Amino acid sequence: MRRENAGFRTAFVSEEGTKLLNRDYFAYVEMDDYACYVAADSLDDEKDENSAQIVVECILREFTEHPAMHSFSLKKMVRKAHRELIGNKQGLRLRASVAVVVTNYVKCRYLTVGNTRFALLRNDRILYESKDQSLTENLVERETIPRDKAALHEERNNLYSYLGQVNGRMQIQVSRKRKLANGDILLLYTRGIWENCDYVDLKDAAKEVSTPQEMADNLEELILCGQKEEIDNYTLAVTFVDKVYLNPKKRWTLKKVLAVVIPVMIVLLILGITLFVRFRIRSGQKRDMLQHMDNAAQYTTYDNYAPAAEEYKQAGELAKKLKDKERQEEAENRRLLVEQILLADQAMEDGDYNKALELYEKALELSGQCGGTGSEHIREQLDKIGKYQELYELLESAENKETYGDYAGAAELYKKAKGIASGLYDQDARKEALDKQRAAEETLEKLRQEQMAELEEKIRKSIEDEKVAQELADQELMNDKKNALELESKGNELMNQEDYVSAIPYFETAMSMYGNLGMEERAAVLAEQIEACRKLAEEAKRKAAEEAEKQSEADKAAEDAKAAADEVRQAMQDMKDAEKDKALEEAKKAAEEAKKAAEEAKKAAGENKEEEDKNEEDKKEEETEKEKAE
Repeated sequence: MRRENAGFRTAFVSEEGTKLLNRDYFAYVEMDDYACYVAADSLDDEKDENSAQIVVECILREFTEHPAMHSFSLKKMVRKAHRELIGNKQGLRLRASVAVVVTNYVKCRYLTVGNTRFALLRNDRILYESKDQSLTENLVERETIPRDKAALHEERNNLYSYLGQVNGRMQIQVSRKRKLANGDILLLYTRGIWENCDYVDLKDAAKEVSTPQEMADNLEELILCGQKEEIDNYTLAVTFVDKVYLNPKKRWTLKKVLAVVIPVMIVLLILGITLFVRFRIRSGQKRDMLQHMDNAAQYTTYDNYAPAAEEYKQAGELAKKLKDKERQEEAENRRLLVEQILLADQAMEDGDYNKALELYEKALELSGQCGGTGSEHIREQLDKIGKYQELYELLESAENKETYGDYAGAAELYKKAKGIASGLYDQDARKEALDKQRAAEETLEKLRQEQMAELEEKIRKSIEDEKVAQELADQELMNDKKNALELESKGNELMNQEDYVSAIPYFETAMSMYGNLGMEERAAVLAEQIEACRKLAEEAKRKAAEEAEKQSEADKAAEDAKAAADEVRQAMQDMKDAEKDKALEEAKKAAEEAKKAAEEAKKAAGENKEEEDKNEEDKKEEETEKEKAE
């Protein structure tokens, strides 16, 4: 029997104002455990039906049948009134604004639709109030207009939600349960009140009054004293909460239950939070550990070992906190591996390839213990070290060849070294090999040019020596031929003088000289001439012997001999002239052949030089194209 043990007093005033009809409506019902207060304002101009009354009666009827304070139940009552307005039998467009307050004499809950308002006054201040569903209220919330100007704003009745709304969805504003206190004042009022009274007037009207009716009359008098030309229907319902219902069963009141349960719950909550936080921390640490391991694996995939070492270190520290010895050992082994690789990389970068080789071999052993992590990088580096060693061996061998003057071999080794440096992408080593190759080739070219100049000088000297020798030989030949011709001429002269016996030694000496000169034909002619001289000598001797016997025959024979001698002499002279011309022609031909041979030798030397220059240019072009391709 809460109502009997609580003190609630209600009074209201509802008038038409300057209108012909009062289309506002207020009613309430107070039951044993609940009470419901409803105020409504008709928004239409229908004279045959009072929309506000329909809404109020429908809500109270539903509340009486199913009293409750649940928001769902209250919304259901309002929606029932909304459907009743829309489905009226006369087909009228009925619209209304409503404010409802429900209480269980301990707490209250209010709901509004439209611009009918609710307010709760406590200790001369408005503790709770409803919000209009109008454009003006939206402007106030956006601080476009001040609240004290909202009551007279032109859009104050431009509502976006109301009962009987056909277009759009009706929105119901429901408050939370508000605890009541002795001395509270509950107000329900329509627009005729709030258009003419502000919050200050409401608070002033509640001062120094003893009954709710007195407060309602004070506000009505305030409205009428304003003597405005137009006053809309106004309704004000005032409920004084003199006494809030108190539950007599205090042994197990909610406070006592809470006093016992709350400490236990706090302890359990703290324990649960501690366990949860510890679990979350460990889960987070495990997740971070796995993330560090994954990050390190990613870094090693891209040969980025410095951050990988840091990731493995952090993963090991987290594994140690989690007491995961297996993960800790794995992280530590992998950290040692990547640090070993870093040391080897640094040694290789410093050019200490022997130390780098030793470190990489140790790293390869550790990689086998870590599932092959970084093995590809290690093998690549080992292969690179081998190439660097080969590179420096080639450079050293080339320098040795240069020392011993083998510039061609040195250039070839430098070329190989340059190819290896290009494969290693070592620009410094490649430049060094290329520079040394070019220097060796330049030295080689210089030596070749010197050798060619020396060869040309030798060829020139040889040609000149051959020419001098040939000239001497030709001169000697000419002298021998001249001497032979002179002896032959002396022999012919003696022969012409018929001194055949004296002519024969001259002819024999000349024949011997022709034989030495290779003039066999001429020597054969002299042999015949010698034989003829001998025959002529014998003949002359015989004739001289016969001359004594036959002078006439001797004279005749002498004349015949003389004639024969003349003929022989003439033939010999003709033969001598022919042989002389032939010898001179052969000497001239031999000199021309020697000159031609010298020119061919010089030309051959020039062709060899041009071929070597061409080969050198082709070689340089090939190296230039290769450098561009690299």
